[in-house]
Amino acid sequence: MTHPVWELPISNEGAALILTPCPGTKGESLVASVEQLKRAGVTTVVTALNNEEMDKAGVAALPAEVQTAAMNWVHLPIEDDQAPDAAFAEQWKQQATSLRDRVLAGEKIAMHCMGGSGRTGLLAAHLLLDLGWDISTIKSKVQALRPGAFTKPVQIAYIDQVAEQYK
Repeated sequence: MTHPVWELPISNEGAALILTPCPGTKGESLVASVEQLKRAGVTTVVTALNNEEMDKAGVAALPAEVQTAAMNWVHLPIEDDQAPDAAFAEQWKQQATSLRDRVLAGEKIAMHCMGGSGRTGLLAAHLLLDLGWDISTIKSKVQALRPGAFTKPVQIAYIDQVAEQYK
Protein backbone atom coordinates (compact mmCIF):
# COMPACT_ATOMS: atom_id res chain seq x y z
CA MET A 1 0.00 0.00 0.00
CA THR A 2 1.12 3.54 -0.66
CA HIS A 3 -0.08 6.87 0.67
CA PRO A 4 -2.13 8.70 -2.02
CA VAL A 5 -0.49 11.73 -3.64
CA TRP A 6 -1.34 13.95 -6.58
CA GLU A 7 1.37 16.02 -8.26
CA LEU A 8 0.79 19.44 -9.79
CA PRO A 9 3.84 20.38 -11.89
CA ILE A 10 4.82 24.03 -11.60
CA SER A 11 7.94 24.34 -13.74
CA ASN A 12 10.13 22.50 -16.21
CA GLU A 13 12.82 22.49 -13.51
CA GLY A 14 10.90 19.85 -11.55
CA ALA A 15 9.09 22.15 -9.13
CA ALA A 16 5.72 20.78 -8.08
CA LEU A 17 3.07 20.79 -5.43
CA ILE A 18 2.26 17.38 -3.99
CA LEU A 19 -1.35 17.40 -2.79
CA THR A 20 -2.05 14.65 -0.30
CA PRO A 21 -4.20 13.57 2.62
CA CYS A 22 -2.57 13.73 6.04
CA PRO A 23 0.52 11.49 6.17
CA GLY A 24 -0.04 8.56 8.49
CA THR A 25 -3.66 8.15 7.48
CA LYS A 26 -5.29 6.27 4.62
CA GLY A 27 -3.93 2.93 5.78
CA GLU A 28 -0.25 3.83 5.70
CA SER A 29 1.91 4.48 8.75
CA LEU A 30 3.21 7.96 9.49
CA VAL A 31 6.82 6.89 9.01
CA ALA A 32 6.07 5.13 5.70
CA SER A 33 4.04 8.10 4.42
CA VAL A 34 6.79 10.58 5.26
CA GLU A 35 9.43 8.31 3.70
CA GLN A 36 7.31 8.09 0.55
CA LEU A 37 7.14 11.89 0.32
CA LYS A 38 10.91 12.08 0.77
CA ARG A 39 11.47 9.50 -2.00
CA ALA A 40 9.18 11.56 -4.26
CA GLY A 41 11.57 14.48 -3.87
CA VAL A 42 9.56 16.56 -1.40
CA THR A 43 11.69 19.04 0.56
CA THR A 44 8.95 20.77 2.56
CA VAL A 45 5.68 19.57 4.10
CA VAL A 46 2.97 22.17 4.76
CA THR A 47 0.29 21.11 7.26
CA ALA A 48 -3.16 22.76 7.46
CA LEU A 49 -4.30 20.68 10.46
CA ASN A 50 -4.26 22.12 13.95
CA ASN A 51 -2.49 20.31 16.80
CA GLU A 52 -5.74 18.87 18.15
CA GLU A 53 -6.58 17.33 14.77
CA MET A 54 -3.11 15.81 14.50
CA ASP A 55 -3.46 14.34 18.01
CA LYS A 56 -6.91 12.92 17.22
CA ALA A 57 -5.64 11.38 13.98
CA GLY A 58 -2.69 9.78 15.79
CA VAL A 59 -0.10 11.80 13.87
CA ALA A 60 1.12 14.20 16.57
CA ALA A 61 4.66 13.06 15.68
CA LEU A 62 4.33 14.42 12.12
CA PRO A 63 6.61 17.46 12.67
CA ALA A 64 9.32 15.28 14.22
CA GLU A 65 9.05 12.62 11.50
CA VAL A 66 9.31 15.25 8.75
CA GLN A 67 12.38 16.75 10.40
CA THR A 68 13.91 13.27 10.94
CA ALA A 69 13.55 12.74 7.18
CA ALA A 70 15.56 15.97 6.63
CA MET A 71 12.58 17.88 5.25
CA ASN A 72 11.17 21.20 6.39
CA TRP A 73 7.83 21.33 8.20
CA VAL A 74 5.57 24.38 7.95
CA HIS A 75 2.46 24.63 10.13
CA LEU A 76 -0.34 26.79 8.69
CA PRO A 77 -3.53 25.62 10.42
CA ILE A 78 -6.94 26.32 8.89
CA GLU A 79 -10.18 25.23 10.57
CA ASP A 80 -11.88 22.42 8.63
CA ASP A 81 -14.54 23.57 6.15
CA GLN A 82 -13.78 27.22 6.95
CA ALA A 83 -11.93 30.11 5.38
CA PRO A 84 -8.50 30.90 6.82
CA ASP A 85 -8.51 33.45 9.65
CA ALA A 86 -6.32 36.44 10.53
CA ALA A 87 -3.80 34.20 12.32
CA PHE A 88 -3.36 32.21 9.09
CA ALA A 89 -2.89 35.43 7.10
CA GLU A 90 -0.10 36.51 9.44
CA GLN A 91 1.54 33.07 9.33
CA TRP A 92 1.26 33.00 5.54
CA LYS A 93 3.09 36.34 5.30
CA GLN A 94 5.91 34.85 7.37
CA GLN A 95 6.20 31.71 5.20
CA ALA A 96 5.26 32.83 1.68
CA THR A 97 8.66 34.08 0.54
CA SER A 98 10.44 30.92 1.68
CA LEU A 99 7.85 28.65 0.03
CA ARG A 100 7.92 30.67 -3.21
CA ASP A 101 11.74 30.63 -3.25
CA ARG A 102 11.76 26.85 -2.78
CA VAL A 103 9.43 26.34 -5.73
CA LEU A 104 11.42 28.76 -7.88
CA ALA A 105 14.53 26.71 -7.01
CA GLY A 106 12.82 23.62 -8.47
CA GLU A 107 11.76 21.98 -5.21
CA LYS A 108 8.65 19.91 -4.49
CA ILE A 109 6.37 20.97 -1.67
CA ALA A 110 3.77 18.65 -0.14
CA MET A 111 0.58 20.30 1.12
CA HIS A 112 -2.07 18.53 3.14
CA CYS A 113 -5.07 18.78 5.39
CA MET A 114 -6.95 15.69 6.59
CA GLY A 115 -8.39 14.52 3.28
CA GLY A 116 -6.17 16.45 0.89
CA SER A 117 -8.85 18.57 -0.82
CA GLY A 118 -10.46 21.60 0.84
CA ARG A 119 -7.77 23.20 2.97
CA THR A 120 -5.08 21.68 0.78
CA GLY A 121 -6.59 23.48 -2.20
CA LEU A 122 -6.50 26.77 -0.30
CA LEU A 123 -2.82 26.30 0.57
CA ALA A 124 -2.01 25.49 -3.06
CA ALA A 125 -4.00 28.49 -4.28
CA HIS A 126 -2.15 30.86 -1.96
CA LEU A 127 1.24 29.71 -3.21
CA LEU A 128 0.21 29.64 -6.87
CA LEU A 129 -1.23 33.16 -6.59
CA ASP A 130 2.13 34.26 -5.16
CA LEU A 131 3.76 32.67 -8.20
CA GLY A 132 1.59 34.71 -10.55
CA TRP A 133 -1.02 32.15 -11.57
CA ASP A 134 -4.55 33.38 -12.19
CA ILE A 135 -7.34 32.03 -10.00
CA SER A 136 -9.30 30.30 -12.79
CA THR A 137 -6.22 28.32 -13.83
CA ILE A 138 -5.50 27.46 -10.21
CA LYS A 139 -9.03 26.20 -9.62
CA SER A 140 -9.10 24.08 -12.78
CA LYS A 141 -5.64 22.55 -12.26
CA VAL A 142 -6.19 21.79 -8.56
CA GLN A 143 -9.72 20.46 -9.08
CA ALA A 144 -8.49 18.21 -11.90
CA LEU A 145 -6.37 16.46 -9.27
CA ARG A 146 -8.60 16.99 -6.20
CA PRO A 147 -12.26 17.41 -7.26
CA GLY A 148 -13.22 18.21 -3.66
CA ALA A 149 -11.15 21.41 -3.67
CA PHE A 150 -12.99 24.73 -3.93
CA THR A 151 -16.42 23.25 -3.21
CA LYS A 152 -17.27 25.01 0.07
CA PRO A 153 -18.90 28.44 -0.54
CA VAL A 154 -16.99 30.08 2.32
CA GLN A 155 -13.67 28.84 0.94
CA ILE A 156 -14.52 29.86 -2.64
CA ALA A 157 -15.49 33.37 -1.51
CA TYR A 158 -12.30 33.60 0.54
CA ILE A 159 -9.88 32.58 -2.23
CA ASP A 160 -11.67 34.74 -4.81
CA GLN A 161 -11.22 37.71 -2.44
CA VAL A 162 -7.53 36.85 -1.97
CA ALA A 163 -7.10 36.59 -5.75
CA GLU A 164 -8.52 40.11 -6.19
CA GLN A 165 -5.52 41.43 -4.26
CA TYR A 166 -3.22 40.08 -6.99
CA LYS A 167 -4.90 41.93 -9.85
